[in-house]
Amino acid sequence: MAGILILLTAATVFTAAGIAAQTEETAAQVKKPAFAGSFYPADKLSLRVLVDNNLKETEKEVADISPGPFAIMAPHAGYVYSGKVAAYAYNAIKGKGYKTVILLGPSHQEALRGIALYPSGAWETPLGRVQIDSAVGRKLASMCRNIKDNTGIFSKEHSLEVQLPFLQRTLQDFRIVPLLVGPMEEKDYRAFADALKTTLQRSKGKVLLVVSSDMSHYHPYPDAVRMDSSTLKLIGGLNWEALAKGLRQGGNELCGAPGVLTAMMVTKKLGGEARLLHYANSGDTAGDRSRVVGYGSVAFFNPDKKNTGPLLGNSEKNKLLSISRKTLEEYVSTRTVPDITVSEQKLLERMGAFVTLNIHGQLRGCIGYIKPVAPLYKAVIDMTVAASSNDMRFRPVTKGELKDITIEISVLTPLKLINSLNEIQVGTHGLYIVYGNNSGLLLPQVATRYHWGREEFLKQTCVKAGLPEGAWKDKEAKIYTFSAQIFSE
Repeated sequence: MAGILILLTAATVFTAAGIAAQTEETAAQVKKPAFAGSFYPADKLSLRVLVDNNLKETEKEVADISPGPFAIMAPHAGYVYSGKVAAYAYNAIKGKGYKTVILLGPSHQEALRGIALYPSGAWETPLGRVQIDSAVGRKLASMCRNIKDNTGIFSKEHSLEVQLPFLQRTLQDFRIVPLLVGPMEEKDYRAFADALKTTLQRSKGKVLLVVSSDMSHYHPYPDAVRMDSSTLKLIGGLNWEALAKGLRQGGNELCGAPGVLTAMMVTKKLGGEARLLHYANSGDTAGDRSRVVGYGSVAFFNPDKKNTGPLLGNSEKNKLLSISRKTLEEYVSTRTVPDITVSEQKLLERMGAFVTLNIHGQLRGCIGYIKPVAPLYKAVIDMTVAASSNDMRFRPVTKGELKDITIEISVLTPLKLINSLNEIQVGTHGLYIVYGNNSGLLLPQVATRYHWGREEFLKQTCVKAGLPEGAWKDKEAKIYTFSAQIFSE
């Protein structure tokens, strides 16, 4: 049996190949494109060239995720605004063997509670027709009572339609399951996530979930970047509970929030991870920065666990944060270091670690051990002291600042000397560059925070090392990557 591809957009589409053949389509069963000529070109050649150019311009920035993501998040604005951002997500799944794509998107024009399914037939774009995987749609509906047939609600909805041309240029021989997802109770999200998890596991590597969602809407550029950075950090940490709270309180915004929350829940159930591929907003792509809309591309995947070092559980992360907080307050107040003992085995292992201090989102100090020279808990104690007192960029932390400081800890995996720049995964890897007597390191979250691509990340790491921006191109330069488990108060 062929597999299934799930796509999460503002609505979710589930497609499965190799199930019973569907009835021959009639003209009445074909959904014609409603947004060709407005959100994207209506001319076949123009559309193909535009999509292919976006994919080509971004392909070198997206490292291969092998064997492939089981879900992606992509924006759904007009291509002039968000097409290039979407291309990052589609490069991550390009040429993979997905056979069913489940599309998740929001309903912009009609109020919707629960989940609407487009049950059968085909959808058409200027690039051709894509068949509905009605067998997978029916199976999902049988597992989740909130999924109901509702063909009419799709007629004037763009969130899923705009994903199709990118799918048509990156995949072959696939079917779709279009789903529009509205607000639900938590138990209903959980039931939906369970149904998607089961579907993905039954056809591993053959089903893709595509979540369609834009981010913040109509804020000034700096405010949008701050809000979207917060949202992407929560998505990256799969902290769907905190994101749901932020959405309710207005601190975060996602127009396709139900699909995104569902994808996060599915990923957590599968033991997967989320990786930011790219972020930009309409101020970057269309010029006007007074009122912008944010766009993000994210991949959800099961990571290769080889050579990543031991991962910490929640209790161990909380213990390290507690140790760092106690050390910070005691050292700043008395210039003494607390006597701390631990029994957790992972905290006794030697690992590299950085401690970062922030005040209201602004850096206040950051120092770390690059290599595993001390037991992890001791490395955190040492680097907390160093970040508060020995970072030459800042004066020592004062007692009056303690209440405003938040602590972030990055536990590093061993350094890996790369053979090809394509090995660098922006958003996942940090960089360490050595050239002559100079060396410099930047943590993975730095590239994410400043929305750097691979080349800019390399340039800025050279600057950190006191080298010319282009030193990374010299064959004598040694470039190392590492990953980090990042957590904060």
